[in-house]
Amino acid sequence: MPKSISLVFIGILVIAACQPVRSQVEETLPPLPSATAAMTEIPDEIFVDVELSVEKPTLQATMPAATEEPQSEKDQWACEEDFCLVDWPGWLERPIGEGASRTIDRSYPYGSRGDGSLDLHYGVEFLNGYGTPVLAAQAGEVVFAGTDDTIKLGPFYAYYGIVVVVLHSGLAGIDQDVYTLYAHLSEIGVAEGDMVAAGDEIGRVGASGAAYGPHLHFEVRVGANDYTDAVNPVLWFAPLDDHNHPKTATLAGVILDRGGTPVPKFSLTLEKRSVTGEVETYYYPETYFPTGLNAHFLLGENFAVPDIPAGEYRLAFIAERMYEYSFTLEPGCMGFIKIQLD
Repeated sequence: MPKSISLVFIGILVIAACQPVRSQVEETLPPLPSATAAMTEIPDEIFVDVELSVEKPTLQATMPAATEEPQSEKDQWACEEDFCLVDWPGWLERPIGEGASRTIDRSYPYGSRGDGSLDLHYGVEFLNGYGTPVLAAQAGEVVFAGTDDTIKLGPFYAYYGIVVVVLHSGLAGIDQDVYTLYAHLSEIGVAEGDMVAAGDEIGRVGASGAAYGPHLHFEVRVGANDYTDAVNPVLWFAPLDDHNHPKTATLAGVILDRGGTPVPKFSLTLEKRSVTGEVETYYYPETYFPTGLNAHFLLGENFAVPDIPAGEYRLAFIAERMYEYSFTLEPGCMGFIKIQLD
């Protein structure tokens, strides 16, 4: 039978918290609760128990806070059945500034092969014109600034072209180094050893390396500066909120087979619905191409959809039978859904 999830909020604090924020006040993000937990219970376990490729750190994760007032774990998480909603301010700023395209290209997402003919993607793309300023996504130290002609930063030499890598020690409150990579640049504005602040210009958009046109290829790497340590950058950003894309949200989730293993290369249909139930927009996310691709250290996801309008949604797919889920995404929030096939 189709399932319908009607999300109930835990008081006004959850609703108020799910707004994009720009402050950098730090507080502890609670561990994600069990998908089937009652909304008044926040267990200590992580949301999913699938094995991650990235070693799990302690669950004391530092994030920007929505307000300076600390919020309890019960006020931050709102869950019912298979779906949870949480304020998601993110750890990183967008590497492209106001006035340019700050949206993440959905045609070639992390963990995909695009139309099937492309290399497995370890990052995301920001499609912008040649020469658009590229900004540091967070404070850190420049550990690489140059070309990858003689150093292998990706699947092969000269893959990224002109590239900058920034180290962010202690980011997200985990005990592993976090690196951000900015590739296919046309020029570089920093040198190795430079300390940068979030929003500092570090280069310009180009089409160097294995690029078909001007864009920024952006990666987040956890643990080591290697493309095999890349994770989905989507889940390190707050949902976008600007003049062109106000009050968006993020959806992530994991689709598990009967044995509890994430299902690879699985197509889903996501519908944005009006308050009266009509379909306004279709999205077609797909789970990560290979099983075992690195997931977010708190989530264990195998798909994510960034920067979609807040509102009512229906997620559906067929796997021997119809699976159907309805839920609400609030502005500035991330919705997380866990589905196990039966």
